[in-house]
Amino acid sequence: MFTTITEVKTITGKIVKADLIQRAQYVIESYIGKFEASITDTKDLQILKRATAYQSAYMLNNEDIVFEQMAVSTTMQNDASTTFKQGDTVSPFIAPMAVMVCSKLSFFKSRSIKTGKIVSSDAYPDWIQI
Repeated sequence: MFTTITEVKTITGKIVKADLIQRAQYVIESYIGKFEASITDTKDLQILKRATAYQSAYMLNNEDIVFEQMAVSTTMQNDASTTFKQGDTVSPFIAPMAVMVCSKLSFFKSRSIKTGKIVSSDAYPDWIQI
């Protein structure tokens, strides 16, 4: 597992059980799109330890919401309403702190790829030299 009961207590101040940490890790793995076995970078593992700890603490009092809440822009029941940011489909499921730390993962960042010619072409000669 990414974290332990003791580490969750140290990071969040919350006391959780191992089975809750395991369920929180499954949620984090689903969010990042990778399994624990495929992550070898130690910095990424440290980030995921914190993300799983935050998710465990988040799920401690509202685990049912994590597995049952629908992603909608506005929902109303009686006189209460809940609104989620447009395009935000993770807010009721993933702990806000977990989202923040997961954005620091090396494989979660956007990457630029340079495209174009690798070797210059003689199809267009340099007219200055001719």
